[in-house]
Amino acid sequence: MMNPEWCSRYGGAVAAVLVGLLMLAVGLRRSPVPSAAPAGLEEAAAVFGEPVTLGRSLAGRPMTAQRLGNGPRVILMMASIHGSEPAGTPLLGELSRHLREHPSLLGGVTLYLLPVANPDGLARGQRHNRRGVDLNRNFPAGNRIDRSRFGMGPLSEPESAALAAFIGRVEPSLIVSIHQPLACIDWDGPPETAVLAEVVARGSGLPVRRLGARPGSLGAWFGETVGRPILTMELPGQVPVPAAAVWERYGPGLLAVLAADATRKRE
Repeated sequence: MMNPEWCSRYGGAVAAVLVGLLMLAVGLRRSPVPSAAPAGLEEAAAVFGEPVTLGRSLAGRPMTAQRLGNGPRVILMMASIHGSEPAGTPLLGELSRHLREHPSLLGGVTLYLLPVANPDGLARGQRHNRRGVDLNRNFPAGNRIDRSRFGMGPLSEPESAALAAFIGRVEPSLIVSIHQPLACIDWDGPPETAVLAEVVARGSGLPVRRLGARPGSLGAWFGETVGRPILTMELPGQVPVPAAAVWERYGPGLLAVLAADATRKRE
């Protein structure tokens, strides 16, 4: 039975998640945009790939990503690696919808959206996966610590292993991971990542704060060990419940980083 206190605290957010997932599913079923793109949009042609299953959770739930665009700069945006931080899932659902309606915004970008990185945790409303491991402490970063709640070895969990393998396969030049509840934009990676953090901050109204790479986190691994840019969008603990309201408040930050990447590509 669901804990009443948890329902009171997170019930609205979970409702938003369900709405976001529904909207994302509807988006995936839509027909591809016709190939007759407006002149000048060839690079940003509306190429929407089939859903990609990265792997499955301990309980057998699929981890599914969607590809949008076909540009040379690859970006991964993901949410809900902590199942108790669900607001990013409907936010990415709204981003998918918006980009399908405005494909020119994908100019120069191949975008992968992973709305749920911890399916079992999200289903249970808990931070960890089904085995009680914090997936965001389970990556092979240089600062990793072996503990039961972090996993007794790097990538010991099927969810983190699938995500790491996917990252290795598509080689994103930028990752944006959406969390809660610290209400800021954090970043790890080379110094130029700070510029992108400021872009997202201006678009979302959230301040930039360096929180430090947590042991074995995705940020520590991809940003510090691998040495590539990663942004963490920390939404507040309480966010507007309707998906459209979440999008209106924080979506411009995600769109801003796409535009910034496209601009950098043209320079």
